[in-house]
Amino acid sequence: DSKSANIAPVIGSVVIPAYNEEANIEKTIASLLDQTMPGEQYEIVVVDNNSPDGTWEIINRLPVKAIQQPVQGAGPARQKGMEAASGIYILNADADVFYPREWIFKMSYPLIHYNHISCVYSTHRFFPEPGYGPLKLYLLRKMRSVLVVLKSINRPWLNCYGMSMGYRREQALKIGFDPRNYRGEDGRLAYDLQRFGKIHRVNAPVYTHVRTLKKDGRMLYVVAKRLRRELPNLLDNLRRRKDHDTRTSTNVASSAKNKAEK
Repeated sequence: DSKSANIAPVIGSVVIPAYNEEANIEKTIASLLDQTMPGEQYEIVVVDNNSPDGTWEIINRLPVKAIQQPVQGAGPARQKGMEAASGIYILNADADVFYPREWIFKMSYPLIHYNHISCVYSTHRFFPEPGYGPLKLYLLRKMRSVLVVLKSINRPWLNCYGMSMGYRREQALKIGFDPRNYRGEDGRLAYDLQRFGKIHRVNAPVYTHVRTLKKDGRMLYVVAKRLRRELPNLLDNLRRRKDHDTRTSTNVASSAKNKAEK
């Protein structure tokens, strides 16, 4: 009818896996609903991944497409969301992240306008908290930015985190996420998407909490642990990686381990 003809088609879907995120999910969705991209042009798909808390009840009250994935793991959850999505382009997000108003527009733009780009990503920043002040987090971000630049030369997939990456749905469905409950599902998909085009960094940082840092204790320990992990691989990151099967290669474990802590 004439009414439906005036409705712009959904061109993008933001897919969010959620596990025990009742304390964060509403704030994340609020930031995604307050975007410069016209709201009728994108949808938000939230996949509850067996949360024992009130996550499922909360997302059912929100203006999102709420679905469930009984198979545990970020990979299966993102796969379920991608299959249920209506958009031509998929943006991956996390349930505990704040997204600035132009995030959807900036992340979608390269995919819409440049066919030689198959995957996009942006970096993340941390909200300051007691013990993790602005100066300490700034220095950590600068250290991490050096690694991002080095990895982007020959191993850009290692910079792709599920909290902020995007791709074309049709291409990603031909690959699929790793069905195992295993970290690094985002980087492995990005690696395989290179058969369709390049991985491109977008200047659209997102913001998250320091709870991943708190697992390592004080800021000094956080920096020391990351230096121990990254320094031995510093030069190796500059070398081009031999082609490998992300589902069977022994390189999968090491890549996921490098990505496991942001």
